[in-house]
Amino acid sequence: MYWTQKHVLVCTASHCAQKGSNELIGRLRLEVVRKKLDVEILINNCGTIDLCDIGPNVVIYPDNVILSGVTVKELAASFEAISGDALKVQEGPSRPGDVAGVYTVSSKAKDVLGWEAKLTEQEAVRDAIAWLPVRKEMLGY
Repeated sequence: MYWTQKHVLVCTASHCAQKGSNELIGRLRLEVVRKKLDVEILINNCGTIDLCDIGPNVVIYPDNVILSGVTVKELAASFEAISGDALKVQEGPSRPGDVAGVYTVSSKAKDVLGWEAKLTEQEAVRDAIAWLPVRKEMLGY
C-alpha cells in the first residue's frame, strides 16, 4: 500500500472551482513534484467541505489544517518562504472567477466540526516540509 506523510485535499466543487481551485491544485501538484516531495505529500481533489463561500479550501492531514481563500500566489509564497528556494512563477492577467481578495472565517468549521485552526498557512507548509527528513527515522518507511 502506498502511504504518504501528508495528505492535502483541495476542494474542486463548483463554487471553489469558480474561485480558482483547479488552477491551485494543478500548481500545487507541480511544485510538490518539482521539489521531489511527491513521495511524502499526496495531493487530491475533493468535493465540498461545506465552506465554499470562503474558498477555495485546502485541507491538510494529519495536521488538522483547513486553509480558506487560498490563492496560487499565496501558496507559492508559502513554499518559497519555507523552502528558501525561488519557484518558477509566471504571472498573467486575471481570469474569470479569479479571487480579487480573500478572507478566512473558520467559525463554521468550529461550529459544525468542532475544529479550530492552530497553524497559519505558512506554519502548516513549514511543518509539512520539516517533517520529511525525520519521517523515515521515526516511522521506518
